[in-house]
Amino acid sequence: MFQESFEELRRKASACTLCPLSGTRARAVFGEGPENAPVMLVGEAPGATEDRTGSPFTGRSGKLLTALLDGEGLPREKIFITNMVKCRPPENRLPAKGELAACRPFLAAQVARLRPRLLLSVGNVPTRDFLSSREGITTLRGRFHTCLWQGIPLTVRPLFHPSYLLRNRSFAEGTPGHQTVRDIREILRFLMEAIPGF
Repeated sequence: MFQESFEELRRKASACTLCPLSGTRARAVFGEGPENAPVMLVGEAPGATEDRTGSPFTGRSGKLLTALLDGEGLPREKIFITNMVKCRPPENRLPAKGELAACRPFLAAQVARLRPRLLLSVGNVPTRDFLSSREGITTLRGRFHTCLWQGIPLTVRPLFHPSYLLRNRSFAEGTPGHQTVRDIREILRFLMEAIPGF
């Protein structure tokens, strides 16, 4: 699967029936963004809006994430955005272990093709998976981590999930919103130093 083009992978994801989520989805949400993007953002799973549109992070939380990134000078158009699983879990529950396992080959192929300079893990599910950690996002965010995931060396920066920020709307100093803005600023500095002309 690692040798296949994104278009081939997208077709396979759209036709996938490896887990029960295929029976309840409207559309598989493969991901979008430049196929040579130096930054990859990985969330947990599509929501209702994403299931309807086929695009990741397009609901309320996605709009907040886009606004935060754009507001700090990191346009969404420079990032490849996807999720751990490509189909929406019913009632927006967290993806189950079997669902994560069924979708892992698609995600691993995406990561292997992109070889991102930086991977942004959004929320607990992707953060724990990439970092092989039981720690929560509150402990793991705020710094860069290096890891080997599926045999691929990565630099990972965890972020709070925007749905969490929607439930905690303050951006006063010390709040999750304020910490997320600071995280994005540090991410942008990292990218500008690591990639000339970014």
